[in-house]
Amino acid sequence: MNGKLKIGFLLSIITERGGIGRVTSIISNELNFNPNFDIHIISYAKKKQNSYDWNHELPYHYLLEDQIPMKKGIFNASKKLRKKITDNEIDILISCGAIVGPLGVLATLFKNTKLIYWSHSSFKGTSNKQFRMFNEHFTAYFADCLISLTKTDELNYKKETRAKNIVQIYNPIDKSLQQNNITYNTESKKIISVGRLTAQKNFETLIDVADIVLNKHHDFTWDIYGSGEEEEMLKNKIEEKKLIGRVNLMGQSSNLYKLYEDYAMMVMTSRYEGFPMSLIEGLACKLPLVSFDIPTGPNEIIQNEVNGYLIEAFDVNEMAEKISDLIANTNLRTQFSDNNLPLVNSFNLNFIMDKWIQTLNSI
Repeated sequence: MNGKLKIGFLLSIITERGGIGRVTSIISNELNFNPNFDIHIISYAKKKQNSYDWNHELPYHYLLEDQIPMKKGIFNASKKLRKKITDNEIDILISCGAIVGPLGVLATLFKNTKLIYWSHSSFKGTSNKQFRMFNEHFTAYFADCLISLTKTDELNYKKETRAKNIVQIYNPIDKSLQQNNITYNTESKKIISVGRLTAQKNFETLIDVADIVLNKHHDFTWDIYGSGEEEEMLKNKIEEKKLIGRVNLMGQSSNLYKLYEDYAMMVMTSRYEGFPMSLIEGLACKLPLVSFDIPTGPNEIIQNEVNGYLIEAFDVNEMAEKISDLIANTNLRTQFSDNNLPLVNSFNLNFIMDKWIQTLNSI
């Protein structure tokens, strides 16, 4: 033993394009700079390519060759994970997201290894999914510590699960964004949205909003960055609405941080979120923000009529009206942009890393 606290981050696959992969790469990399920690990355399935700026010096382990459904692979994977925990003397295992929550429980049961469940989605937002809710309650019960992303979900977990120890820690803004001296682009005539092309992100409703907005403001366009199973459906809807060339599916980009500077505002239409990374990135890049006021996430980033708008969930007409107001009023956009600056400190990486280190040392 070298005296370091050995931490394992458990993910379904480290190449996933989404908030879990992005924020885990940031947190694990920062902890690796701390001489008191020894960091390991463990994925349920073997990686195929890296999507984020993972530190290639970190030891990487995988449990299964292929990403078979968790229901089929969990027992085989848990045996392999238990061995990796023993071989690498892992002190704390962090299950990143509900899908790997029970896997972390089975792998640490009757071991000295402590388990942290790091929730990455809205507890209420997915309450209609039976298997997902089993994962939430099962993992919360056995975990030595549960980390919630928002203050709202901190209360939800306290009220509705048997979690023993709950700590709320926001996702951080990537320090490379905070180091950029970004000037808000008042001349931009483009709107940006970011997320996986899945039902959760609700881009089909976004297209309904865009149909109203862009037919009123013909000089504006709307770009969506992301990939996923709904891509073909969204392409068809864009074509049906005669919005080809005006609503653009841009695919994945490894250069999003730079691209944000080209946009006038960021819009989110999600059905539910844990704590949306794209919104805090938009915040750091001084973009006015517009989002549906869903149960968790946006309302802890957006202050209504201060740095953006919170819209009653799924009210297409109201969202279109508020976006149109921003388009028409450059001074208002600039005001919202300026008001982002004092809000950024809540998501400062150094502040959030202090909370992580305190939590890891306390258990």
